[in-house]
Amino acid sequence: MNENLCHCEWDLIVVGYGAAGAAAAVEAHDLGARVLILEKMPEGGGNSAVSGGGFIVPNDAEHANEYLAATFAFAHDEMDPETVRVFARDSMHLKDFLSRLEPEAEFAVWGYANYPHLPHADCITKYTVKGPDTGGVNLFNLLDRAVKRRGIEVRYRTPAKTLVRENGRVCGVTVESNGKEVRLDARCGVVLCCGGYEYDPASLQRFAQGHSIGGLGCPGNTGDGLRMAQALGAKLWHMTAYSCPLGFRLPGHEAMCLIMMRTPGYIWVNQRGKRFVNECGIDFHSALYAVNAFNPSNHNYDAIPCYLILDERARQKGPITHALFGYLGIKEKVTLSPDWSKEVAAGAIYKADSIEALAEQIGLDPDTLAATVERWNGDVRDGCDTEFARPMKRDLKAKETMAGLSSLTLSETIEEGPYYAVPLYPALLNTQGGPKRNARAQVLDMNDLAIDGLYSAGELGSIWGTVYQGSSNVAECLVFGRIAAREACARLTDCAV
Repeated sequence: MNENLCHCEWDLIVVGYGAAGAAAAVEAHDLGARVLILEKMPEGGGNSAVSGGGFIVPNDAEHANEYLAATFAFAHDEMDPETVRVFARDSMHLKDFLSRLEPEAEFAVWGYANYPHLPHADCITKYTVKGPDTGGVNLFNLLDRAVKRRGIEVRYRTPAKTLVRENGRVCGVTVESNGKEVRLDARCGVVLCCGGYEYDPASLQRFAQGHSIGGLGCPGNTGDGLRMAQALGAKLWHMTAYSCPLGFRLPGHEAMCLIMMRTPGYIWVNQRGKRFVNECGIDFHSALYAVNAFNPSNHNYDAIPCYLILDERARQKGPITHALFGYLGIKEKVTLSPDWSKEVAAGAIYKADSIEALAEQIGLDPDTLAATVERWNGDVRDGCDTEFARPMKRDLKAKETMAGLSSLTLSETIEEGPYYAVPLYPALLNTQGGPKRNARAQVLDMNDLAIDGLYSAGELGSIWGTVYQGSSNVAECLVFGRIAAREACARLTDCAV
C-alpha cells in the first residue's frame, strides 16, 4: 500500500453534488468516513434538483425485479440481472432512508407504473418529497440539509479533471481550483456522481442518433465522468439510451423548454407537413425515438425539427409546457408570456392568421399542411384518427383520476385562428449511458472486472436502457449512491492510520 495514501485528508471523494452525490456523502459520513464533495457548478443539485423529484418505492422486491427486468426486453437492451435485483430490493427502503435523515419529512404519491400491461406493474408507486417548492428542489434541499448538519465539506466551482490511480487503485482526483490543477487524495476511493453528457456536443455527435439535440437539465452535465472513466479503460453501456422528451428553444438560453401538452387541440408534423405519429401514444421520456429515424431516401431526419401545430383555442386552454420543470423554469425562473407575444417576436413561436400562411413562415408546403390539418379535423369530427389511431378521449382509472374527472379529452379540431407553430427538437432530461457498474456500484473495465477504488451512481452509467420506468433515475441516485459509499467504506479499517 502507498504510505502517502494513509495520511491523506479524505477517506472518500465524491464528484458531483446532486442526489447521488449527497446520498453517497451522507452514507459514507455516517459510516465514519471523512468525505469531500466536489461540484463544478456554483451550487449543488444537478439534474436532481431540476427534475420532478419522483422516486419509485415498490411494495414487493421480487415483483419489482420482474417488472423492471421486463422493460429491458422491449429494446433488447443490455441488463445486469443482479444489479436490477439489488435496485428493486433497496428502492423499497427509500422513504425510510429519507425519513431517517429528516423525520418530519412528508411524501406524496407522484404516480404509478409507466407500463401497466407488464407483469406485477401494480407493485410500483412513485413518491415525491412534499415541500414549498417543486419535487426535485424539495428532495435535494432535504439531502442538502443532511449534508450540512454533518459538516461535510462541499467545494463549489471545483471541476474534477482526471482520476489518480496508483498501484492499480484509484486513490484520488486532480481538480481545477483557482486556475490551478490540484491533486486531492482519498484513502477509500472516488465515487463519480457527475451526471451524463447532455451538454457535450462531441459526445452527442458520437452517441446520440439525430442532430440539434438539446438539454432540459443542468448545463454542468458535459460528460466529465464519462471521459475520466474512459481514460482508465472503463467499459461503456447504454450509450444510446436516453430520457428525452421534445422541447423548444428560447433565444438567449442554453437549456430548452419542455413540451408537455395539457391541451387536446394539436398535432405534430414533420418537415414534409405531415403527421408521423400518435402524439398521445408516446411516453414523453421516449420522444427522441419518435423523431430520430433517418430517411434513407432523402438522407435527412424528417422530424428534426418537427412542428407543434395548434390554434388559438388550444393556446388558451394550455399550457403546452411544464414551465416550472427543468433548468429553465426552476433555476432561471423563465415562464412564457401570457399571450406568447414575446416568444413570437423572438422567433421561438410562429403565428399566422391561416394555416397556409403559417406553413410559409416555417418553410412547409402550404397545401400539404392545410390538407393535413383538414384531415385531422375531419377525423376528430368522425371520432376516429384514420392515420395513427390517436384516441379521442381516455377513460381514467381510479389511480389516474385527476381533479375528479372520469375521462380526459385527447383530441380536438384545429380551426380557430390565429394559428401557431412551435419548432420541436429532442430535449434531454438525461442520458443513461456511461461506465458500466455492477451491483456493488463498482465501475467495470472492458473485461467486466472492477476498477479498484472507482464507483459510480446516478445517470452516469445508469443501469437503465432504452425503455425507462419514470422516477427510476432519481431512485437509482439514492440507491447506488448509498451502495457506493458502503462498498468504499469497507476499506476504512484497511486504510486506518
